[in-house]
Amino acid sequence: MNDAIRIVRDILQRGNVENFYQEARWIVEESSSIDHAREIARRRVAGEPLQYLLGTAPFRNLMLKVDRRVLIPRPETELLAQWLIDHAPPNGSVLDIGCGSGAIAIAVATERRDLNVTAVDISADALQLAQENAGANNAENIRFIQSDLFSGVGNGKFDLIGANLPYVTEEEYLTLPGEVRDFEPKLALTAPDDGLQLILKTIDALAEHLNPHGGAIFELSPEQASPTAAALESAGLTAAIIRDLCDRDRFVAGQLP
Repeated sequence: MNDAIRIVRDILQRGNVENFYQEARWIVEESSSIDHAREIARRRVAGEPLQYLLGTAPFRNLMLKVDRRVLIPRPETELLAQWLIDHAPPNGSVLDIGCGSGAIAIAVATERRDLNVTAVDISADALQLAQENAGANNAENIRFIQSDLFSGVGNGKFDLIGANLPYVTEEEYLTLPGEVRDFEPKLALTAPDDGLQLILKTIDALAEHLNPHGGAIFELSPEQASPTAAALESAGLTAAIIRDLCDRDRFVAGQLP
């Protein structure tokens, strides 16, 4: 194995892959042969995300299957899942809007087995992968629905709603790193109106889908935090901006009085 790691490490290092030593080890561990490892290394140098190449990505205490149908779960989103886990009442209900790989919903469902979790996404392909991940992680307390925001949940009401919706502007999209722009699904990244269209549309309908004293949390870019907080206040919720581990305004939470 050491020879294989050296060969792959050299390919990655020559290709200016930053974390070449650790990635070489991961690639070799997941490869069926040295030729397979070489091929993965070459694709990595060409910019393909390591998580897609290996087919998995970590999220909290989960290892999730990922491919180009869904965004790769980001570490900061673990804080959104933690907020839902911490704030959900006993035996409560949680809605995950734009569930993608299922990362948030599955983390909440497996760490709070008392909760009833609903996960929705507009993409049937994403939902299929999310359901596979739920099955692999024994998350039996989740129902999956294909839905454009609230369209598939009818008059359903929830104690908490979590939303990691597309919020990248078209201008920002053009400046994203190639491994994001060229490989991850644009549908899950971008939104019109300064990236706020889907967030504001969700806020407009929040009161119809929250139980009394219910709450919601949105992940977004730092410059979107203030307008999102203002929209929540206008919709009758109290709002709080929450910083991520890098001290950036990354989430806005709202609660009905």
